[in-house]
Amino acid sequence: RGPKILAPKPTPAPLRLLRLPSSPRRPPAARPNAVAMAESKPFALSRLVSACVDVARKAGVVIRRIQKTGNLGAKDKAQKSKSNVNEELLDPVTVADIESQKIIEYALQKTFPGITIVGEEGKLDPPDTIPALDTKLLESKYQASLPKMYDSVSPEDVSVWIDPIDGTKSFIMGNLDVVTTLIGISIRGNPTAGIVYYPFKSKIVWGVVGFGIRGDLKYLSSIPDRNRRKALIWFAEKEKLQLALKSIQKSIRTLETSGSAGNMILKVVQGEVDAYFQTANNKWDTCAPEAIIRSIGGNLTDFYGKQYRYHKDVEHRNSKGILATMFDHSTYLPFCGDEGHLSESSK
Repeated sequence: RGPKILAPKPTPAPLRLLRLPSSPRRPPAARPNAVAMAESKPFALSRLVSACVDVARKAGVVIRRIQKTGNLGAKDKAQKSKSNVNEELLDPVTVADIESQKIIEYALQKTFPGITIVGEEGKLDPPDTIPALDTKLLESKYQASLPKMYDSVSPEDVSVWIDPIDGTKSFIMGNLDVVTTLIGISIRGNPTAGIVYYPFKSKIVWGVVGFGIRGDLKYLSSIPDRNRRKALIWFAEKEKLQLALKSIQKSIRTLETSGSAGNMILKVVQGEVDAYFQTANNKWDTCAPEAIIRSIGGNLTDFYGKQYRYHKDVEHRNSKGILATMFDHSTYLPFCGDEGHLSESSK
């Protein structure tokens, strides 16, 4: 037998490296804006009140500048536009309302991230420039005098209610002395601090419940005559209030009309009138002046004696009437619990 010849082993094929499909590359995470980057921390209420005083004045600069141009851009909120210059605006808004709220809303949100802000004109785009705010304007002078419970406030408990121009109809008509900017601060739903600013008189009043009020107002040297019984109503509601006022006609001897809820409630605070009535308005109309009137012992309720709440989820409308007084509140209550009357008086 000849030698055994072995067949040569086949040469192995070269190894091929399998490339697994790669995951799509994620774009770099976007940097949060300045408001989101700021950490939400508890703060002293005096800092927020200081910032509100400062931003109200800054918004006033915008309001006056737009008013001087004469181009108010007035339109009805429901119709979105004004087709006839002589057409009556039922719920007007102007460029000044929009631009001043932008300043207030975004400056406060940037300075105090985590707080809730509710403005009359809804959620708006930011202004071109967000101003820095002075949070120490009142801190050094008044911090020690405020109740200790306000030394550290959680942002989650705070709701700020803004009416950039309270009295827009008066603003359009040129009745500028009654126009106000309102910034109300509620803590856990309670009206706690308020700022009322008159942009065309450079007058400001602020107050904190448990502390009192300060600012450019006429202090009372004596208590007004409680038999005077002078009441004030919004000029556009005289007919609507007939039924309500008829039910307490013995409690009212003199009736006057004016504009702007903030302005009218401050007239009660200063003793110029004894009571203020309105069939309905909104939380941004009353949060600030209610805090101020409560700061010096006054009262603001609905027509049935119930206090309104101002937490972030509350209904915006004050649908059961407004009554503000410094004294004898119960004697001015129109309906004392019979809630069928208010709907009839508003017809």
